[in-house]
Amino acid sequence: MPATRAASLAAAVVLYALVVVLQVTTDSWHIPSVLVAVPAVAALGSGPGTILAAAAVAVATRWAFALGEPGRTATAVGTTAAVLGIAALGCFVVRRREQAAALLVSITSVAESAQRAVLRPVPAAVGPVSIAAGYRAAAEHAGIGGDFYAVADTAFGLRALIGDVRGKGLDAVTTAAVVLGAFYEAAHDEPGLAALAGRLDTSLRRFLTDPEAFATAALVAIGPDGATCALSCGHPPPLLLRGATAAELPAAPGLPLGLGVLAGGGPEPGPAVRLRPGDALLLYTDGLTETRDRAGAFYPLLPRLTARPVPAAPQAVVDWLQQDAERFAGGVRDDDSALLVLAWEPPGDRS
Repeated sequence: MPATRAASLAAAVVLYALVVVLQVTTDSWHIPSVLVAVPAVAALGSGPGTILAAAAVAVATRWAFALGEPGRTATAVGTTAAVLGIAALGCFVVRRREQAAALLVSITSVAESAQRAVLRPVPAAVGPVSIAAGYRAAAEHAGIGGDFYAVADTAFGLRALIGDVRGKGLDAVTTAAVVLGAFYEAAHDEPGLAALAGRLDTSLRRFLTDPEAFATAALVAIGPDGATCALSCGHPPPLLLRGATAAELPAAPGLPLGLGVLAGGGPEPGPAVRLRPGDALLLYTDGLTETRDRAGAFYPLLPRLTARPVPAAPQAVVDWLQQDAERFAGGVRDDDSALLVLAWEPPGDRS
């Protein structure tokens, strides 16, 4: 990084200048051997060219001092050997560091592509519904974990999904990919949410090898006229944001995906609610509500939502919630969290 390179070069220059000044102005000290540290300091953030240049300057300076120090030729030879050895080692370490950085960039690029393939970007709008999504993985620098969301524009209206896989790591990501793949296929075939949930449950049970594995999920259907219903598979129900108020959308509770066979049938959607212009639905995972502050208290989602500044767009809701939760937790992330906001904005009512 430029800042690291500049800092290491500055430190090497200061060290070199200090050695020269002390050697010239002080008769009681003999410190030219300290010049061996100059290429070592340069190697902390610079490339092979700078390291070799620093070594050349250090060697030339040491031999310049040796001209005024009869009988210290052997010492100068030893210092020169040490400088060259450190420079060679520094070049080797830097080259390996550059190779590792290049490999990391390549791996990161592949990982980001895989993440985008698993967790597809949501469209900005589907008909009269404006959409925004947000994801924060517990693992630093990760773009996806065990939480997932999806939106599909179907002949039956908009279908939305959000969920959370039991467990963490690559296994959770793989399980999430299975659920998402099944959703994108079945959402276009099944007119009802109960049948759609059954398809997801069947697909997941075919994939899972761990009998204790499952995924919670919430499904939402929004019709062309704003009629909205929700279904919960062991997941927190969506919230209806209407002005400054927030309330749970009716959603009958059911077993998580992967366990539906135990119930002998899936849950039925809750009663339909007709959205009004400006209404928004918030779908979220428990990574948000289980965020803790330093005292161990959970993030109070509903009270925070009712006290929020009323945002003008779905993305504003997502940004505000993510920032508010991070402030609440003091910047600490213990779990993945996903957000999906669907705002009902008929063409005549959009600003």
